[in-house]
Amino acid sequence: MDAAPLSDIRVLEFGHYIAGPFCGQILADQGADVIKVEPPEGDASRGTESLSYNDVYFHALNRNKRSVMLDLKTEEGQESLLALLRSADVVVTNYAVGVPERLGFGHARAREVNPRLVYVHASGFGNDSPYAKRPAFDGIIQAMSGLVHLTGEPDGMPMQAGLFVPDHVTGLYAALAVMFGLSRRHGAGEGSFTDLSMLDSMMSLLGPCLAEALQLGVSPMRVGSKVRRSYAGTYTAADGYVYLAPMTLRMWTALAGVVQTPGLLPYFTAMDADTRLDHRDELDRAIEEWTRAHPVSEVVTRMGDVGVPCSPIFTVDALAADPHVLHRAMVRSIPLESGPGEVIVPGSPLPVVGSAFAAGPPSIGQHTKEILGELRTPEAPPGA
Repeated sequence: MDAAPLSDIRVLEFGHYIAGPFCGQILADQGADVIKVEPPEGDASRGTESLSYNDVYFHALNRNKRSVMLDLKTEEGQESLLALLRSADVVVTNYAVGVPERLGFGHARAREVNPRLVYVHASGFGNDSPYAKRPAFDGIIQAMSGLVHLTGEPDGMPMQAGLFVPDHVTGLYAALAVMFGLSRRHGAGEGSFTDLSMLDSMMSLLGPCLAEALQLGVSPMRVGSKVRRSYAGTYTAADGYVYLAPMTLRMWTALAGVVQTPGLLPYFTAMDADTRLDHRDELDRAIEEWTRAHPVSEVVTRMGDVGVPCSPIFTVDALAADPHVLHRAMVRSIPLESGPGEVIVPGSPLPVVGSAFAAGPPSIGQHTKEILGELRTPEAPPGA
């Protein structure tokens, strides 16, 4: 069997909650030896009861890792930390600004110990921000990034997204930063430091919104379940909801042929895209009059038959049963850390080598003796 892409890379993860652990899990799925360095009390997101919310939360972000428990406030813990830093290729942390330095694994010290380290520090605003010392959770970044303002009904309150988007996006960027750092080290022979901000990560998703606001003078607003500047949105069906996206003239003409609303069919097909958007409320009422009379499955089938993009609005449990999801193995299970049994987790969208979902997350310090024993064994320098 081929070796996993990162099988020769050791990662120290000083992480809690989502961004750092999610980055570590991406790297672990690709074969990296990800060592979760935990305080005596463990990652704050660990569960205490079998199949509690915290259990499934922790399992979704920490498979395929090893755990070493170190009390970094003790001399012994600091000695073990230095040995770990010497053995590592990568450090990933999402602790608050200043905490790595206070606990002895800040970038300056880590670089002195191991100049070849690829070091990624993800925080709310970054180490050099005027807001560096502000606490920042996912909801704070959603609020500041424009995501909350752009989500919800036009005449309603701004709304948070239903998922922890900034945390996961930052974790993805952290994994990219690790790979870019390893590539640079391969060429230049030296380590790197990435000061990653959650707010910056989310701002990178704004696309044309910045130019609209700052150059065109149009402040983007929330539009509910519609899409700004494109004819697409959510409609009520007889037994649920569907999403329709007739974005081209061909698709619009095909939709109009299926709906066949008396008196409006010529009106539909004659319009250009901007005119359709100008008359959106009126046209939406006509479309929804038709969708309300048909079940979701029929709407999806009939629109699919004429090439109009259309989808059910899935609940999470309905998504998990979808043929695509099952075929692509996007519902997986891993052993339950706190007792017998398994926890269901999302699959990986990336190809993985070997049985990437066989190892559940470790218990606190489960591999401490094993890992510290390895550090006392002579081995090749990191990255050799």
